[in-house]
Amino acid sequence: MNNKRILVTTAIEDTWGFDKYKEIIFLGEWCKVYSSKSLWQELNHRVVNFFWEDRKKFKKDYNYIEEFYENLLSSLTDTLNSYHNTTHSVGYWRIVLGPWLLTYVSAIWSRWEVLRVAFNNNKFDETILLDFSAEYTPPSSHLESMSLISSSHSWNHLVFARILKKYYADKINFIYLPYCEKSFSQEISDYNRKYNLKYKIYSWFDKLAGLIRCDEKVVFVTSYFSGISLAKVALKLRQLPRFYQEFDQAIEMPNASSSSRSKLILSLNCSGEFETFVKDNLFLDIPIPYLEGYSIILKRSKHLLPNCEVVFSANSYWYNDLFKIWCAEKFNLKKIIIISQHGSSIRLKYKNFSHEEKISDIYIVWHKSLSNRQVRLPPNKIVGTNPIGKYGTNLLVVGLEGSLYPARCCSGPVSSLILNDYFQNMEFINGIDPVIHKYLKVRPHHNSGWNTSQRYIDELSASNISPHSTLLKAFKHSRIIVCTYPQTTFFEAMYSGVPTILLYKKEYWEFCSEFDGLVEVLEDANILFDNPLLASNHINKIWNNPKTWWDSKKVINAREEFFDQCGRVDDDWLEQWVNFFKAQLGA
Repeated sequence: MNNKRILVTTAIEDTWGFDKYKEIIFLGEWCKVYSSKSLWQELNHRVVNFFWEDRKKFKKDYNYIEEFYENLLSSLTDTLNSYHNTTHSVGYWRIVLGPWLLTYVSAIWSRWEVLRVAFNNNKFDETILLDFSAEYTPPSSHLESMSLISSSHSWNHLVFARILKKYYADKINFIYLPYCEKSFSQEISDYNRKYNLKYKIYSWFDKLAGLIRCDEKVVFVTSYFSGISLAKVALKLRQLPRFYQEFDQAIEMPNASSSSRSKLILSLNCSGEFETFVKDNLFLDIPIPYLEGYSIILKRSKHLLPNCEVVFSANSYWYNDLFKIWCAEKFNLKKIIIISQHGSSIRLKYKNFSHEEKISDIYIVWHKSLSNRQVRLPPNKIVGTNPIGKYGTNLLVVGLEGSLYPARCCSGPVSSLILNDYFQNMEFINGIDPVIHKYLKVRPHHNSGWNTSQRYIDELSASNISPHSTLLKAFKHSRIIVCTYPQTTFFEAMYSGVPTILLYKKEYWEFCSEFDGLVEVLEDANILFDNPLLASNHINKIWNNPKTWWDSKKVINAREEFFDQCGRVDDDWLEQWVNFFKAQLGA
C-alpha cells in the first residue's frame, strides 16, 4: 500500500491528487471550502493547525511584522522616489500605499509561517504545483490586491509555490501540472457598488452641487455621516453638502512592465530568509497604481478641489487609490488631514499598526481618547438616529465572517479561526430552550469564503435566517439581540435600546487595557459572555420578560458606563462637530 503524504496548499482541487492510498494534509481550513464538502469529507486528510490560535505567538508576530513593515516602508520610499523622480517623505508614501503594504507583509508572513509549522511537524512526499506564473499580472488597484490576498486560490497557490520552490525543494517532491482552471481575473471579487435609486438621487445632487461650488474648505470623503447629518454639518459650515464622487471615477491603468520592475532595487538590510523573500517578491506583486499608473492618477488628482484646507475621511484613506494620492498631495501642502473611525466599540489593542493615527493630524474616535492625537466626538455613523422605541419578537444572532485566507494581522478571529467562532455560536444556539427556537433568526455576515450562511441553514433551517435587508430592520424585529463580535455592530445594538448581549471568543479579541474595568462591569451585568452555555442559560432565564433584566439598575449603570467609555450621542452633537471643524479652519 502506498502511504505517501501529499501537501495541499489551497482549495484548487486539481492539486489534491485524489489518490485513496495517500494521506492528504491540508495546509489550512481554507483548503476545505464548504461547497466542496462532499469531496473532502471522503478523503483521508488532516489539517495543519493555524498558528495564530496561539495568542502569545500572535502578539509576538504582530510586533515583529509592524517593525519589519516600518523598515520596509522606509526603504520603499527611497525606491519609489527614485522611480518617480520625486522626493516625497515616508509620510507621503504611507498614505499612498501603507494600507496595501501592511496587509501584504502580514499575508506573506502567514503563508511563510504556516509552511514552516507544517514542515516542522510533518514529513511530506509530494505536492502538486500548477504552472500559471505566465498568466499572473500585478493587481490594477488596492482593492484587486486585497481580493487576491483574501480569497484567490490561484494567487495563494502561486505564493505558496514560490516559497516551496525556493526554500523546501530538498524536503518535498514537486509534481507539475498545467493550469487549466479559471483565470485570476475571474477569481477577483466584485467590489462594485450596488446603485439603488436613493444613491442615484444623491449622485445627481452631488454632481450638480459640484458645478455650483468648488471652493469647499472642508472636503468630506466617505464621512460615514448619514445624508441628513452630513447636510446639517456642511450647511453650518456654509458649504453645500457633497459626497465628492469624483473620487469614485474609474481610471484605466497601463500594463505592468516586468522589465522595469525587474530593475528596481530595494535597499533593505534583511534579517533572515523571510525578509529576503519579501524583498525579492514585492515588486512582482505591488499594485500598478504605485508604479506604472502613479503618474496617471497623480495627473487626474491635480485639478480636484484645489481650495481644500481640511480633508476628512472615515474610509477612503484605506482603499481608494485616487483619494490616497490626492490626500498625500494635500499632506505635502500642509493641509489638515483628519481621519475618523468608521465604527467602534471597545478599543482593540492590535489593529492596523495604528495606521490611521500615523497618517492623520487628528484621529477622531468614538471611545475615550487614548493619545494626544485622538479627539473624541459623537459617533458620526450614529448621530441623527434614535434608539428603537418598539421591540419585536425575534431572538436575533448577528454572525461574523472574515477572509478565507489570512490577510491583516489584527485582533479577532483571522481566517480559519472564524470557524471556532461559528462553532461557539452553534453551541449557544443548541443551548436555547426549544420553545425559543421558533423565534430564532440568524443574520450571517456576507460570505467571505467560509459560507457561514449555508452552514447555519444546514445546521438549522432556512426559516431561521433573518429575512430583513438591513441590520436596523433586523433590530426592530428583535426581542433580544445576540452580537457575536465586539465591534461596531455591538455598539449599534447597544444604542438601539433593544436588550443586547455580546457572546464572543474572548481569547481572540485583545482589548486595550484602559477598558479592562468596563469589561468587568459588562460581564457582571450579564451583557458580555465568552461562555456559550452561560449565555444561552441567561437568554432562557430572561426570555419571558427581558426588559426586567435590561432595565434593572445594575444593567442600566453598565450600559451608561459603556456609552461613557465607547461613544455617546449627545443632544448637541451637531454643535460639537461644527465647532471642531471651525476650529481647524481658524474660524
